[in-house]
Amino acid sequence: MTVDKRICPTCHQSSSHFLDWLYSGLNASVFNYTAQFCHCPSCGLIYVDNIDDEQLAHFYADECSYSEKAHFDITSPANIAKYTCYRDVMTNYGLANVQVTDVGCGRGGFLLWLNANGWQADGHGVDVDIKSMPNSEIQQKDDGYVVQFQQGGALSLPYAEDSQQLLTYFHVFEHIRDIDAVLNEAHRVLESGGHILIEVPDAEHYSKQPVGSAFWIGIREHIYHFSAQALIAALNRHGFNVISVRRDMLPTPEFDYPSLMVLAKKGGVNTDLDCESGDDIATFVVSSQQALLKQAEQITLLVQHHSALTFWGCSAELFSLLPLLGDLDFALCDASVPKQQSRYKGRPIQDPSQIKPEGILVVAPYLHSDVIEQTALSLGWPQQLIYRLT
Repeated sequence: MTVDKRICPTCHQSSSHFLDWLYSGLNASVFNYTAQFCHCPSCGLIYVDNIDDEQLAHFYADECSYSEKAHFDITSPANIAKYTCYRDVMTNYGLANVQVTDVGCGRGGFLLWLNANGWQADGHGVDVDIKSMPNSEIQQKDDGYVVQFQQGGALSLPYAEDSQQLLTYFHVFEHIRDIDAVLNEAHRVLESGGHILIEVPDAEHYSKQPVGSAFWIGIREHIYHFSAQALIAALNRHGFNVISVRRDMLPTPEFDYPSLMVLAKKGGVNTDLDCESGDDIATFVVSSQQALLKQAEQITLLVQHHSALTFWGCSAELFSLLPLLGDLDFALCDASVPKQQSRYKGRPIQDPSQIKPEGILVVAPYLHSDVIEQTALSLGWPQQLIYRLT
């Protein structure tokens, strides 16, 4: 009998493989593989064990389309409301007007918003995704505080030891496999008594906003699904004293999401926080997979009575569904021009306007199904033949 001797990346207790999830992607995607999900019974963490940061780096360099998505629009009222929440957490704990270094800054929205709204300190943004990141220095005219952006990653920050006051990581930790390396690097560059503010999706509260059958687990680059206990354990092991744990529903342009935000300080004595646990994450993952399998069965039955099957929208949820369809024949279409220049296992991605409206049309993206369905109707697809993934 083989003994599973995996070690949990956050609390370093024993963990074990509990589920396989079939992913896929366009062209030679790094996600054309079967993800091995592991579970730690001690801290509740769920993580993917068989992918590394080198493979993930290829995704961000070659496949990632964050730079195109309205989800990351820095002028969106929903995202501005989120920036306001981040600032309030910082100021409530005595961190007003300190220098902020935003790791994984994306389009730089949080730093630019702080700068434009009276934050009296410089800001620094770092990201590996140079397609998204601003490429110039921004200076506020009235007070001279500067926001600067440069390429760099959480695993190798371009800063000297003990040089930073506050590191922020908004939706970064769930994307990086080597959590120990990330926290070692954060500890290296923070000054004594400096702070780290981390936000990740609150996996213990996914059920409060499930979005669709495979939404949360279908995000292929989310390698970690954190419990509060897991994130606290990782910080404590690396010399950080957790000051605050905040759970909330925060907005994005498309939907509200469960947020887990943890503020910690470099050094000091660890204190016990009253942090209630939520739902069992492993149970949620299993139920998501069961719902996805049921959806694949429904589509297989539907297509038996029709001449053709077309999927509209090369979304993350679709890349979890397609591997479950076996040898079923289908066409793919998407309005994105870059995706139209790609292939899925040899199949072309067609312009929706070039697809003949016959057979079943499956609208794949959970978040944009209304717009796609209305466009499909305008192109001649009969209402009764349009099926949405849910």
